[in-house]
Amino acid sequence: MLLHELLDFFGRAICHQLEERSLQISGETLSVCARDTGIYIGIFSSLTYLHFTKRKSKITIPTIKVSFFLLLLMVPMMVDGLGSYLHFFESDNIKRLVSGTSFGFVLPYFLYPLLSLKSLENDSKPVVKGIRDLIVPMILSVFISVVVYWGMVPYYVINSFIIVTIIIWFSMFASGLFQWVHSLRLRRIISTFIGLCLLIFLSNLHLWLL
Repeated sequence: MLLHELLDFFGRAICHQLEERSLQISGETLSVCARDTGIYIGIFSSLTYLHFTKRKSKITIPTIKVSFFLLLLMVPMMVDGLGSYLHFFESDNIKRLVSGTSFGFVLPYFLYPLLSLKSLENDSKPVVKGIRDLIVPMILSVFISVVVYWGMVPYYVINSFIIVTIIIWFSMFASGLFQWVHSLRLRRIISTFIGLCLLIFLSNLHLWLL
């Protein structure tokens, strides 16, 4: 199907797509591996929370204490990835999903404030003001991970959700290059276009290297 091929095309931009390292829903393999699935579940959870609760606030990156805690959450994926790559131990998809979710969960706490021009103002506050700013998106990420792992929703819904999150994330990176564009709508259009172009390039490059 066209949709299946399109999702696989964008998934190939950031993932090796090894079937044995990917989750399956109703007999269909997701377009990215379990670890990447977790990463983008984590990104979606904290990014969604920050967007709806902080988008009108003057925020900057977390304090040193909170940053240290967040960075600790990235360690499990590093250990799991490096350990399995060096054959110290055998990983599995649930470990890849959990460690990936923990890793991805952290990233928006640093990128989202940096993409806001308000982060440069003197009265900007750290993006994490209290435990709620960590617990709520963490619960959301756990919930989505369970739903995905057990295949509680159709394959195309889950797969499309992951790929759309990837596109949004790459578009956010691109938006950092166009802060000088004052029109928010125009900046979003340009950033989405650049993000899509980058993913298309990476997908074709991956195919060419195989």
